[in-house]
Amino acid sequence: MTTLNRLSLGLLPTVSFDRAYGDLDLRQAGDALARRGDWHPARDLLLATGEDWALKEHRVSYLANRAVGKPVLQQWAEAETQSGDPLAVLAEAEVTRAWAIRGNGRARYVRKSAWPQYFEILGQADRIAREAGRRAPLDPTPRVTALRTARGLQLPRAEFDQRWEALVTRDPLHRAGHHQALQYLCAKWYGSDEQMLRFAHDAADQAPDGHPLVLLPLLANLEMRLAGQATGSTRYPTGLARAREHWVKTAQDHPRIVEDRSILAHHLSLIQHHPQAAAQFRAMGRHASTAGWPYSLTPRYSFLHARATALRSA
Repeated sequence: MTTLNRLSLGLLPTVSFDRAYGDLDLRQAGDALARRGDWHPARDLLLATGEDWALKEHRVSYLANRAVGKPVLQQWAEAETQSGDPLAVLAEAEVTRAWAIRGNGRARYVRKSAWPQYFEILGQADRIAREAGRRAPLDPTPRVTALRTARGLQLPRAEFDQRWEALVTRDPLHRAGHHQALQYLCAKWYGSDEQMLRFAHDAADQAPDGHPLVLLPLLANLEMRLAGQATGSTRYPTGLARAREHWVKTAQDHPRIVEDRSILAHHLSLIQHHPQAAAQFRAMGRHASTAGWPYSLTPRYSFLHARATALRSA
C-alpha cells in the first residue's frame, strides 16, 4: 500500500485528485478525447456551457490537459473551422506540452537543448489562441491562454498590458486570468514583489464578498514563500484575515472552488490553525487539489498529510 493510500484510508474517506471536481459530463468528455479519440462529446459540452465563462475556462483547461499531444485535438480543429472552441482547447494543450519540455524550474536549470522546441511550440500555441479569440470575440477563455503565452514567450510589458485589457474588458473579475497576471507580475518573471502584492490586494479589494479573487493575496504569499521569504510579506496576515472575513462564510460556488479551499487550507495548516483548515478540507468532500501545494516536492502527499492532521486534530 502506498503512502498516499495509507494517508487516505483508515478513519478518513478517500479523495480524488481528478480536476473535473465532480463534473461528470466533463469527465466523460475528457475520457472520450483521451481514450477514444472522439471530440464530439467535448464539442457538445462546450456548446452547452454557453457564456458561463468560469465554467468554460475550467472545462477547456480540463479537456486540454486530458488530451495533450493527442492528434484528436488537431482533427477537431480541422473539422470545425469556424468555431473557436477546438482552438481554445488545442492552444491550452500546446502550452502544457511546451512547458513539459521546458520543465517547471528556473530558467537557469533548463536544458539548453529544450529551448528551441519550447519556443516553437509555445509560439504556435500563441497563434492558435489568438485565432480562437478572433473566432469567439466575446469569449475571455483564449485571452487567458494568451496571458500564459505572453509570459512564456517573454513578451514585453506593453504587449502583456494589451492582452490583459482584452481579457478584463470581457470579464473584469476572471479568476484564471488574474492568476495568470499574478504570475507575470511576480519577481521571478517580469515584475516585483511590490507589483505583485499591489495587484493581488487591488483585485481583492474590488471583488465582492465570497468571490475567489478575495483569496488572491494568498497566492501572492505563496510566490514569496517560493522565493524563500519565510511566510511571505508583512501583508500575509492581512490576506488571511481578509479571507476569513470576506470569503469563508460567503464563498461563492464555482467550478474551481475545491482549489480555492485547498489554497486556504494550505495557509491555515501552515500556521497550525487545524480546526479552520479542517472545515475547508471537509467542505471539499471527496475532492482534492494540489492548488496551494505546488511548490512541495510531493504536493499530493503534502495535501493528504495536512488533511489528515487537520481532521484528526479538529
